[in-house]
Amino acid sequence: MKAFLKVGKSVSFPLDVPQYLSSINRTEASAADAEAKLTLPKDQILHAQFWFIKTTPLDEVAFNHLFAGEIEKAEEIWQKRECLSALQNRIVCALIRNRYDSAIMCAEVLYGNTQYLNQFVSTIIGTGGNFDVSNLAFSFLDILCDEIGASKLLPFITNSSWKEHIGEKAVKPLVDSIQEAINIAQKTKGKGSNARLNAGETLRRNTRNAILQLKGFLSTKDLQYQMIADKLGLEILQCGIDYFNDSEEPDAAHKAMSLQKYAKSIAVGQMAKDRCKENVDILQRIIDNLPPSEVFVEDKAIHEELRKYCLLPDKICHAVTLLNNTKPHIQSIKRKLGVSNSYYLKISTQVVGNALSNIIAEVNEAQSIFSADKDDPNATLAAILGITHVKSVLEEAWKATKIMDGFDMESEYKNGRYNENRSILKGLCDQLGVSTSAYTSSSSSSRTTQRSQTSTARPYSSTSNRTSANRQTTSTSSSNSSNSSDDTPWGCIAVIVIGIIIFLISTCS
Repeated sequence: MKAFLKVGKSVSFPLDVPQYLSSINRTEASAADAEAKLTLPKDQILHAQFWFIKTTPLDEVAFNHLFAGEIEKAEEIWQKRECLSALQNRIVCALIRNRYDSAIMCAEVLYGNTQYLNQFVSTIIGTGGNFDVSNLAFSFLDILCDEIGASKLLPFITNSSWKEHIGEKAVKPLVDSIQEAINIAQKTKGKGSNARLNAGETLRRNTRNAILQLKGFLSTKDLQYQMIADKLGLEILQCGIDYFNDSEEPDAAHKAMSLQKYAKSIAVGQMAKDRCKENVDILQRIIDNLPPSEVFVEDKAIHEELRKYCLLPDKICHAVTLLNNTKPHIQSIKRKLGVSNSYYLKISTQVVGNALSNIIAEVNEAQSIFSADKDDPNATLAAILGITHVKSVLEEAWKATKIMDGFDMESEYKNGRYNENRSILKGLCDQLGVSTSAYTSSSSSSRTTQRSQTSTARPYSSTSNRTSANRQTTSTSSSNSSNSSDDTPWGCIAVIVIGIIIFLISTCS
């Protein structure tokens, strides 16, 4: 062979079996490299495990069929008797034809028989050496796993020690590949919402098969599986959280939920599962309160007005600004969804409730003048000046109320808190001579709507909700404190106010 290759002449052998194996382009360099790899006995044994062997006359007959391209007939001959060469040659034929089940079946018989192994070693390197055959099976499996993949072989293996060995062999590459994918995803943190969404989806896609294979090799109770599964789940969860918190897309919650639910499905440890569940529940509440997609722009504008409103003092003028600024968006929602739509009524009620809280607060503050100590020598003057201020505040409060009358509301809120506070305000106006126009109940007061008022803001984070920008719209009575309860005796206060007015008139006289 060396002589032929030296003059550039091609070299071939019958066992090249070009019908079944790729052609071999032998060169001086490749031949020298092959010879170097066969120098040591252990290397000779390793390569011999994956090639044909001839020890009996029956082998000669079978090889003649193999050379003729009749591999099935060759296998039939080797199947007639069980011996070292027959099992070894059947293994090679099966591997050539990608029949891994047959290869593993013959290998379990061959490598499970110490006599066959000793005969195999003596055939390859002679009888003079002292070669340990106990690890030959695992060397064979290691090569197969590297060349073919452990996942393809494992279903065909029945030997328990082989299963365990392949499991260990297969686990590390899977864990390493998952960890590498996690590291890549983590590098996108802080690079924007779309980068985090793409990272989460890529991480899920690129590790789906690996985590399923790992689950097949290891029990979910295995600590190694739990650690990598939890790390994977929590990183996918965080990708969804970061995307949602920074995204302005109308369907951001639904895209994030896809990642969140997947993360929850693969988490194993209790802490990881609890964190995934907490965030999925938070996001689900947000989705439940999302506006219909066709009014996303209006909803965003309204909540921006509410956010700015909550930063301002509790003054009626700011309530009027809120009502006027949100009214066009409210009307747009009404046109798109209809007057009876539950979301429309809820968002309109939310705006009214926030405005009403300012009206109540300023009216209560204006009336605090009447709680001054009557023995105070300055009380009379303060009361005279206070009445003028109270009347001015009541006028502004009533103007704001007339604007709110034009908003549709949920029936429970309209018939309860709103009408109750409106009636009290109208009574105060009448007692102090502040003009009020006739009131006609809007059609929304008779509608059946949702029972409770909830925020439609989008609070969300990895651990807890963001602070809502919307105020609680609790109804309070007109008293010296904006936090007084709804059962304040307004009639008594009115009597006191009238008494003070009469006292002041008699004093001036």
